[in-house]
Amino acid sequence: MAALGFVFVMLPCLALVSFTCFAACRAQRRTAFKPLAYVCLTVGLAAALTPVGVAITLATL
Repeated sequence: MAALGFVFVMLPCLALVSFTCFAACRAQRRTAFKPLAYVCLTVGLAAALTPVGVAITLATL
């Protein structure tokens, strides 16, 4: 149950934080923040889509 709580509660929270980090890094004028923005975007997308994949996998069992 703790693993499901992590997947369905913590990962969406991590996705929101990562998308906020992406927006903040994109708004910076220095070019050093641009790669960090895309790292945040990648982490956010992975964290947001993992619960969807788990739900689809559990639905097909």
